[in-house]
Amino acid sequence: MGTKSIRHIVESTVSTYLSTQTGLTTIAFLTGDSAATQTLPKAIVLCEAARAPSDLPEGLGNFSCSVRITLFSNADDTTLADHRLRCAALSGNMRDLTSIKAAFTATGDASCYDVTMQSEDEGVDERSWATSFTFDLLAVFPA
Repeated sequence: MGTKSIRHIVESTVSTYLSTQTGLTTIAFLTGDSAATQTLPKAIVLCEAARAPSDLPEGLGNFSCSVRITLFSNADDTTLADHRLRCAALSGNMRDLTSIKAAFTATGDASCYDVTMQSEDEGVDERSWATSFTFDLLAVFPA
């Protein structure tokens, strides 16, 4: 349990899971610490915080993770309607708890028990659409 970071496990598993889902395969999913060349469309998966859940015992490998996923689309070649279709695909796949649990099980690094959407916020600048999603993800290291 002490050799892997729950934050890295969550980022890696969620970004890999989303990159294979219908409606999202053209998006480059990157983790918060990625040094990859950044091109649009892209999404960045960042586990901003991992803390012991208030209703579960501490020290047993249980974590309530705050995960922010920011999706960027190029406004020069993507309409806002198309960007929002990507957002809907991302949000829908993050609500598919059965598939997310399976993605975590496949890694063998941690298990996911629940995902709860907290917010969806949209922003626009001159050249891109950007939507930020925040989720709470309950994960546990294997015993």
